[in-house]
Amino acid sequence: MSKERIIKLNECKEKIGDAIPDVMESFGKMYESVFQEGKLTAREKQLVALGIVIAKQCPDCIVSNLNKAIEMGITFEEIMEVCGVSILMGGGPGVAYSCKIVETYEKLKK
Repeated sequence: MSKERIIKLNECKEKIGDAIPDVMESFGKMYESVFQEGKLTAREKQLVALGIVIAKQCPDCIVSNLNKAIEMGITFEEIMEVCGVSILMGGGPGVAYSCKIVETYEKLKK
């Protein structure tokens, strides 16, 4: 299901881009700018993003950001450490959305 969801999200982003191209082009440029290497590596920034999507409780964001993390070679153990911080800061909801991380990770790795 997760790989299919990524396809659907990408299709939807294209439709949004057709409707409001300036907005999506600007968003894309901001994304590229944010994830450029700086004092933090792109990898570190992706781990920060994962923590934020857990805190924001965004299932679609979990799918897309976790997929990107896997593509970047971020390990399950590193992802679990991010979940640990999210659980510390978010309590029960951090646990629930960390479970979503584990479930999505397993689906994406198939």
